[in-house]
Amino acid sequence: MARLTKKLFPPHDFGWRLRTAESADVVETKLGDGRREIRLDHAPLPGVTTEMLDWWFQNFDGVARFQGARLPAYHLWHPRDHLSVRPSRNREGRIAPGSRLHIREVFNRDPRFETDVRVVIHRWDRRGIGLHRHILGHRVFELDHVFTDDAAGLLYRSCLRVGAAAGPLAAPINRYLVPRLFGDAAAAAWIRHNVEEVGCFADFLPVLFAGKAIARR
Repeated sequence: MARLTKKLFPPHDFGWRLRTAESADVVETKLGDGRREIRLDHAPLPGVTTEMLDWWFQNFDGVARFQGARLPAYHLWHPRDHLSVRPSRNREGRIAPGSRLHIREVFNRDPRFETDVRVVIHRWDRRGIGLHRHILGHRVFELDHVFTDDAAGLLYRSCLRVGAAAGPLAAPINRYLVPRLFGDAAAAAWIRHNVEEVGCFADFLPVLFAGKAIARR
């Protein structure tokens, strides 16, 4: 298959080093209803603020000016794994609760972990963003990012839940579907990817925000 992997651009080299999974506090839990939960408390992001992230997530589908080049802003967030993101916007032109995102990326550039999904935003404010996805009428994917300003650098928590919390098919979904769609190898790939992309904020976002250096497509 490897449909998306074939479309990956050559890795960008912006001069920074990606963080390792060991830099985050990672807690994996099997919930009582069979869902899989992964919580990551990332190392502080120096120079980053909640105001910057609010601006970023309104513009991350645009074209950035960075290090003398123009490129998709989404590629800055992960210079190796990201392909594209396409959001819908409300009447005011903003991304908000109810907006949809079409996300295309390849965790660790590994064809086993291609991601081409459409998710819905259920939470959006200065303190974070929440996304979810439905399959067979069940909410089977939830990802919440929570941001907190701190003197040591922005504190960023990611919490992923995979599986159905309720509904007539919750038990078989969690018993059979979750291990196949999001087993140990996929979970490890996502953890690595998430730590790397969140860590990149400290390397590019303060500079990008200072110049408001993203143009809408």
